[in-house]
Amino acid sequence: MNNNKTILVALILLILPCVAFGAAAKKTQVKAKTQPQTIDAKIAAEEKKRSDLTKQIQEYKTQIKQMGVKVEGLLTKVNTLQQDESMARQELTVLELQNEKIQDNINVLNVNIRDEQVKINELTEKMRGILLDMYKYRSSSEMRTLFASRSVFEAAEMAYLLKRVNDRDEEILSQLYAKLQNLDLSKRTMDDQQAKLREKTQAVKTQRDKYNKSIKETNAFITSIQKKKALAEKAAREAEQAQKAAGVLIASLQKKRDAERKQKIYISLSGSGAGKKIFIHPVQGKISSNYGYRNHPILKRRILHSGIDIAAPNGTPVKAAAAGEVIYDGWMRGYGRVVVLDHGRGYSTLYGHLSASLVKTGQVVQSGQAIARVGKTGNTTGYHLHFEVRVFGTPENPAKYMK
Repeated sequence: MNNNKTILVALILLILPCVAFGAAAKKTQVKAKTQPQTIDAKIAAEEKKRSDLTKQIQEYKTQIKQMGVKVEGLLTKVNTLQQDESMARQELTVLELQNEKIQDNINVLNVNIRDEQVKINELTEKMRGILLDMYKYRSSSEMRTLFASRSVFEAAEMAYLLKRVNDRDEEILSQLYAKLQNLDLSKRTMDDQQAKLREKTQAVKTQRDKYNKSIKETNAFITSIQKKKALAEKAAREAEQAQKAAGVLIASLQKKRDAERKQKIYISLSGSGAGKKIFIHPVQGKISSNYGYRNHPILKRRILHSGIDIAAPNGTPVKAAAAGEVIYDGWMRGYGRVVVLDHGRGYSTLYGHLSASLVKTGQVVQSGQAIARVGKTGNTTGYHLHFEVRVFGTPENPAKYMK
């Protein structure tokens, strides 16, 4: 080994104790709590939801414009505020998952740094042994050792052993260089990931503040409607108009669907007596408000309640009341987030105030299949499902049709 390499080896051996000390501070053994493929799949799924939500909100705005509904309408503004709230929540979900991925990366890097340090320590001990061999047998002493051989055979054997030592230290030195480079790269990557973590953590905090602010704005606006008689009456008129508009929209969607493809009948009306008991309960829970005229719990005005309200916790899966096809998946004024199923024969069911949809327009679903989750979007006092049965767009009492 030449003198330059000898010096390098000596320097490495002097530096390594410092490196080992520095790495020891981060020696804590940790494991990534989520597999990279899993967290990446989750992020992709939530980003897809964000994209779908953006599209639904845009379609809602287009629908409102086409219907000639005033943008400054009270129920329209409630929906807009709740859409902002839903968007902020979805953004927060994506950011939290990205934050989790970065933390997982840091955990993996900590493990890698620890493992590299163990291997470096092993190679360091081998290099110390090589330096001792060099001190004993190399340089001018090498020649003296060879010349002191008592026979040609002994000299050849000594030369072979010295060559083996040389080959070994070249290999170990190469390994040591590689491990040191890996360690340096891991540490630089760690610095980069920790900087990203700080940045993403701040982004999560900012988004959470935005989400909480949007909730307060929505609640404050609804409270202001309740407190002012003129606003409450205006909102009540808008609610009645929204129910009629929903019927017109559903009837037109059914007509369009029948024109585009051969109508498929998903329900049977055969039999007598209980023949029309064709729908199962979409969620299990207490019916908190029946079909018919009532004093609206928010607006405090007597208006038609075009469906039934079934109380259920936030996020409870909502099941299809019968087999059918999704003809609407989006937002409706007053209803919040909505899914509408067409069952054939003019029958449709509407599921309102949802927190999330699990289906897409055009999708065929089976009876009892989860299609959405309970929420409190739209004009509502709390978490529940608003369920309607409509015949050619006209609302009827769901109790007549439910098993």
